[in-house]
Amino acid sequence: MRLVYLTLGWAAGILLAANAPNNAAAPVWAILAVLALLVVALWWRDSARRWAGLALLAFTLGGLRMALVPLTSDVAQYNHAGGLTLEGVISAEPDHRDDRLLLRLEAESVTRAGQTVATGGAVLVYAPPTTTTSYGDRIRATGVLVTPGEADTFSYADYLARGGVFSIMQDTSVEVLSGGHGSPLYAALLDLKARAYALISRSLPEPAAGLLGGILLGNESGIAPDVREAFNAAGAAHVIAISGFNMALLSGVVLGLLTRFGIRRWRAAVLGIGIIAAYTLLVGASAAVVRAAMMSSLLVIGAIIRRKTYVPASLALVALLLSLQNPTVIWDISFQLSFFATLGLALYAAPLSRRFDALLARLLPRRTARMVGDFLAEPLIVSLAAQITTLPLIVLYFGRLSPVALLVNLLIIPVQGHLLIMGLLAVLVAFAIPTVAQVLFWLDLLPLAWTLGVVRLVGRLPFADAEFHADPRLIALFYLIVLGGALMQATQPAWALHLGRFIRARAVLTSTVFAGVGLAVLIVASGLSRPDGRLHVWLLDVGHSNAVLAQTPGGAHLLVDGGRFPSRLLTAIGDRLPFNDRAIEVLVITQPDENDYAALTAVLDRYEIGVTLYSGQPNQSAAFLALQDRLAQRKVVIARAGYMLELDDGTRLEVLHPQTQPGLDDSLDDHALVARLRYGDVSFLLTGDLSREGQQVLLDAGQWPLATVMQLPKHGGLRSLDEAFLQAVQPQLIVLQSDRANRLGDPDADTLALLGATPVYRTDQGGTIHLWTDGRELWAEPRATDR
Repeated sequence: MRLVYLTLGWAAGILLAANAPNNAAAPVWAILAVLALLVVALWWRDSARRWAGLALLAFTLGGLRMALVPLTSDVAQYNHAGGLTLEGVISAEPDHRDDRLLLRLEAESVTRAGQTVATGGAVLVYAPPTTTTSYGDRIRATGVLVTPGEADTFSYADYLARGGVFSIMQDTSVEVLSGGHGSPLYAALLDLKARAYALISRSLPEPAAGLLGGILLGNESGIAPDVREAFNAAGAAHVIAISGFNMALLSGVVLGLLTRFGIRRWRAAVLGIGIIAAYTLLVGASAAVVRAAMMSSLLVIGAIIRRKTYVPASLALVALLLSLQNPTVIWDISFQLSFFATLGLALYAAPLSRRFDALLARLLPRRTARMVGDFLAEPLIVSLAAQITTLPLIVLYFGRLSPVALLVNLLIIPVQGHLLIMGLLAVLVAFAIPTVAQVLFWLDLLPLAWTLGVVRLVGRLPFADAEFHADPRLIALFYLIVLGGALMQATQPAWALHLGRFIRARAVLTSTVFAGVGLAVLIVASGLSRPDGRLHVWLLDVGHSNAVLAQTPGGAHLLVDGGRFPSRLLTAIGDRLPFNDRAIEVLVITQPDENDYAALTAVLDRYEIGVTLYSGQPNQSAAFLALQDRLAQRKVVIARAGYMLELDDGTRLEVLHPQTQPGLDDSLDDHALVARLRYGDVSFLLTGDLSREGQQVLLDAGQWPLATVMQLPKHGGLRSLDEAFLQAVQPQLIVLQSDRANRLGDPDADTLALLGATPVYRTDQGGTIHLWTDGRELWAEPRATDR
């Protein structure tokens, strides 16, 4: 188990380095590694201290490895630089979609403005769906490079960065220059996979062919959108793609079936690993599939040698080796599914199997119970064991939880093992004897039709699908408990056994102590979350939208706009409000632009709103009318220039614009609500998307927008700032909310040049901006960024 502790230290170093500042990170971690090595040398003679020192060394080396991961590529310097042409080689299997073809291009040269220069780095190319190309082709791609963006609960930029991609080229014109520049072995595997998919397509009708192609080969291009949505709604999306869940299911079913047929366990293990290896080669041996195959093979070997410590230690070794090659694999969804599905099988498959057999023995006659157990035990128990540890990940990443998911999975999971085995056997036979394989495909049509029928029937129910956004911290706590429990079960340390006996013998006393400790923690947490007598202002990082949260010295909360991503906004608010505070005293909506208010409906579901300030401009969009209906039951104030709201703690909110109530046809940006938040001698001017014309109207009306901090209007876009307005504000500090992946080119270089030497804080470079003041001095974090 010492390997587990070393891997935990290594992973902890990676996680810490990933959240540390990037400047000078590698040298710092290198120095720490040298110091840890000295500690190991000093403690080497003491066995306990030696392993503690080695875990510390693993921690520093993990941090160093993460610090060496590139944060950009050479070709990414051309993002948002206009049209250009790239030449390079396709380095991965093309991903066919209904409306486009995704190509991973290893760029070798870039041609821009008639000049060609050498470059490097991977680019994700969006080509027309009719493009004919394959792995290993040298192509010439013409288009515009952009930075990948972020959605509400998913960062596409982070996802691609884990694979070394920092640029996207959309609406691309592709010209194939030559072929055969990739690995011949990998090209042969991809060709084998394509032939297998063609055999499935010729042997089965749709949608069964598309579903089998997705489950068996990971090729989801043949799955119709309505079928995919039905699986999402029914909570069964995990079965239509190759993942750790499917691979673990395959390994468990194969081993169970071989053992039940009387084959000795060692021979069954060899055959099982052989089948997993053949399956891996058949589906193209991508990195994700190889990871899943490695972990599933470890599970097979662990079941044979019957050592409780084997699977945790082997999983630790695999995780260590994979993260050594690429430390960002820790954040990869397929790696996490593979890891925890395998861990779930190791922890829960045997106990669940014993309980299932006992249940059948009580409910059915012995012979019938044995027959039912032989048919259902392996696929059902294996699936349930894997789902225990993978369901939280599915909820976390997909943000959906179907109330009928348990029922659906109980109905379809028992046939998935047979579906996989029969489908794999049919494909392998089809290469040699197509006529025999056709019979096997027809037999496989039965579980395919059952799966499709159940999912489609349940997916049509109005209550089948519901959004469910779990706090990532709760998910992390769940897995900490699972990992801790796995370590305790494997090692069974004496202190844990004594503690367990003590708790069982003194259940009432233990419950009372735990309740007392929990109550004490809540009291302390409540005390620490009390207001500190300062005004705190956060410009939230919610993409290319406006969202400002403030906490006054007395503990009141103000929210100005909210952006368009509900989960990101709710998480940002939840991280900053006290855990027991469910009230936002003042809500300000600056204009009826969905980019700025779309997430507010989720806030209305979670928090009580005291008063809402709005300019009164009407809007006939369905989203804004729905928001107005929600606000109709609350106090809404039509606020124009001259309106002021003063709180008991001395904080004032002053409205400087619009000067009159705007009409339906008036420009949104010209009449955006502008507010100034003031406490003592420090003030914050919140301009939102106020246009240059609106800024001039504000000045012409005699308003005096002087402020310590100014929010740069319209995200600093082209011609978005009036010089006279800037001079009237005289800000000592400027804050900018922007998304580095925005397609507008914001902020504009000329706009930034107008700011002179004034410090600028940007959410696209430093994340959420936190400003706080005691009414005399002003503090800010993170630090001001280069423009």
